[in-house]
Amino acid sequence: MTGGTASNTEGGTSGSAGEAKRQAGNGSSGPVSPSVRLPRLTPEELTPDQDTLYRTIVGGPRQQHASFFPVADEEGVLSGPYRAMLLSPGVGTALERLGVAVRYRSELPLWARELAILTVAVHTDCPVEWRAHEELARSSGVPEETIRSLHTETPVLSGQEARAVYGFVTGLLRENRVAESTFREVEALWSTAGVFELVVTAGYYQIIAFVNNAFEV
Repeated sequence: MTGGTASNTEGGTSGSAGEAKRQAGNGSSGPVSPSVRLPRLTPEELTPDQDTLYRTIVGGPRQQHASFFPVADEEGVLSGPYRAMLLSPGVGTALERLGVAVRYRSELPLWARELAILTVAVHTDCPVEWRAHEELARSSGVPEETIRSLHTETPVLSGQEARAVYGFVTGLLRENRVAESTFREVEALWSTAGVFELVVTAGYYQIIAFVNNAFEV
């Protein structure tokens, strides 16, 4: 695997994951479907606190990858998980900051982060999260055969580093634990700090997947 670090860029299979496999596996990175559970707040309708968070989101580094996942639509309404953050600016601001830290301040290789995110997307049955990161994963160096096979019980993982990332994240998602050998393998690759960053990456994107799923984004 090759790729830079996250500071250079920014966003277990079960039976219930079948729909995610069908929807997410179509290679589409198009617009996010509207949610009837989330109010469509235009910039003119925002409270001062919401407006501050809105400007942080649209003016931040996520705009670098708007071609992969639009931050806002043509009317200025934020996309799914970002729009949900406006519901509670106090909590949403903290979550937005965590997302920026995970995407732009982590020292994990880009491919490792994106492989972790796609693994979370499959486990949480979240097609939106998959579509938002499928092309980012490709551009960061995750092999096509890995992307296509992540929806199976035996994904094709290129090299021991990829197997370590996948094993670490799936261990947390399926068993709520990480095997000692897997922990030490990731630690040897990226230090104990890298272990922490991988845990936080998986946790943050699980939260985002839950937001998408709960609000039916």
